[in-house]
Amino acid sequence: MAEQFVVIGGDAAGMSAASKAKRDTPDTDVIVFERGEWVAYGACGLPYYIKGDIEALDDLVSVTPTEFINERDIDLRLEHEVTTIDPEARTVSVVGPDGEQFEQAYDSLLIATGAHAVRPDMPGTDLDGVFTLHSMTAGRDIREYVTRARSERTPGFHDGTNTAAQTYLDTQPPETVALVGGGYIGIELTEAFVANELTVELFQRGSHLLSDFGEAVASEVESHLREHDVGVHLDTEVTGLVGDEGTVTAVRTANAEIDVDMVVIGAGVRPNVDLAQNANIERGPTGAIATDEYGRTSVSPFSSQSCRTAPPSPSGCSTLSFAPATKPSSETDMSATTRGPSVLRSPGVAPITSLPS
Repeated sequence: MAEQFVVIGGDAAGMSAASKAKRDTPDTDVIVFERGEWVAYGACGLPYYIKGDIEALDDLVSVTPTEFINERDIDLRLEHEVTTIDPEARTVSVVGPDGEQFEQAYDSLLIATGAHAVRPDMPGTDLDGVFTLHSMTAGRDIREYVTRARSERTPGFHDGTNTAAQTYLDTQPPETVALVGGGYIGIELTEAFVANELTVELFQRGSHLLSDFGEAVASEVESHLREHDVGVHLDTEVTGLVGDEGTVTAVRTANAEIDVDMVVIGAGVRPNVDLAQNANIERGPTGAIATDEYGRTSVSPFSSQSCRTAPPSPSGCSTLSFAPATKPSSETDMSATTRGPSVLRSPGVAPITSLPS
C-alpha cells in the first residue's frame, strides 16, 4: 500500500508541501483537506484587489484546484474540515461538505492551518460593517463595499453573490472608513480606499505607523498620508465601536467619537493551533506550535510556517513565523523533504526591528 501523506490546510504552505512531496515521491498518496473553497492564493494581493488594480479574485490563485488534481495528481478535497488529530492511531477525523464524518489514516502529517485575524476584546466588533482582512471571502466582502461607493450608490447594485457585505451595503452606502492598526495591511488598505475616493481615518496605538520599519520610514509615510487627507491618529487606542440598530456608526477613543460607515481591523493575526492543542502537541512561547529545526512537532507531525514557532534565530530568539517577508513555500518544501532520506534544516527566523541606517 502506498504511503499516505496528509496535509491539513490548502493555502500556499500546504499546497507547496503537497506538490513537492508528489514530485519527490510520485508513488505517495498525497491528500489535502481544505475547509474553505480557495487554495494556493496570494493573500498579499488582497488590498490591490480591493483597490481595483487586480480585476478578479481568481487572478490571485496561482494554481487552480483542477490543476492540482489533474496535473499534479494530488487528492485535494475542498470544504473538508479536519476536526481532530489522533497521533497514536495516526488518523485524522474529517467532516465533508455534506456533513459526512470519516477517519483518514496517515503515515506522515503536515499541519498547515495558518493563522486568523485578531478581533480586539472591545465593544462593537460584532457589528455589521466591521471587517478583518485575512481571507479571500473577506476580500470579496470589502471589495463589494468599495465598488458600491464607486458606483454612486446605484440602487440594486449586486454581482449576484449574497454576502455579509451586500446585506450591509443594501442599507447603508459607504463614505468614511476607519482602519484600526497602522501596520502594512492598514497602509495598503489606506491606499486602496483613498484611490476609491473614500475618506479614511487611520488609528494607531503606538507613536508611529509601520513600527517595524523604524522612525525615519514611518515619519515619511505619515507625512505622505496626511498630504492625501488621511486622518492619521497616532498614540490613539480605539476603545470600542459604536453602533445603531446593529450597524457600526462611529469609532470611540479615550477623547472622541469619530463617525464612520465601516471599520477594518488590522490588529494582527494569531496562529490556528486548536487542532494541535487538542492533540497534546506542544506549543512554543508565542503560543504557536513548537517545532525543531526540521519542522517536526513533539509528536511527529510537521507544522507549516504560519502556525508554528520558528526555531531560535541567530540572535537566540524564538519567533512566531508569519512575517510577510518570509517564504512559506520554502519552509514547507523543507517539511515535505524531511519525510524522506534527504533532510533540510531551517536556520531560524530573525525578527526585523528596524532598517539599517
